[in-house]
Amino acid sequence: KKEYDRIYNDLLKRDGKENPYHLRQELRETMIHAAGVFRTGEGLKEGLEKIREIRERFKNITIQDKGKAYNSNLQNTLETENLIDVAEVLLTGALAREESRGAHARRDFPKRDDEKFLKHTLAFRTEDGPRLEYKDVVINTWKPVERKY
Repeated sequence: KKEYDRIYNDLLKRDGKENPYHLRQELRETMIHAAGVFRTGEGLKEGLEKIREIRERFKNITIQDKGKAYNSNLQNTLETENLIDVAEVLLTGALAREESRGAHARRDFPKRDDEKFLKHTLAFRTEDGPRLEYKDVVINTWKPVERKY
């Protein structure tokens, strides 16, 4: 009931100036720029600021199709809202992980740091944005080794 009301009695009734399709394109461009394979702290911070700006602007959206059935505009808007959440978590986690590991390559931290970051990153939603916690990786069989190419 609460989610139904949020979608059909709030989101669909908004009549703002922001187009969710345009916000999604900005989100895409921001993530390509800030969260590509090669990252820097500065780029991640800029990306995070932009994502938070997009989140604020999302509050002022309008959905052209106000229908409740087979509404692809609504579907796109809900997907965009979720992608904003995922982008904020990804950039927050990447900024906190001051190392390079796998597809997360920080130009400002080119080495892997197993002592500090051989951990799973857990993200929790709060009113102030994602809260990160870490859980140790359990190593049963193969110890991690540095990849050399």
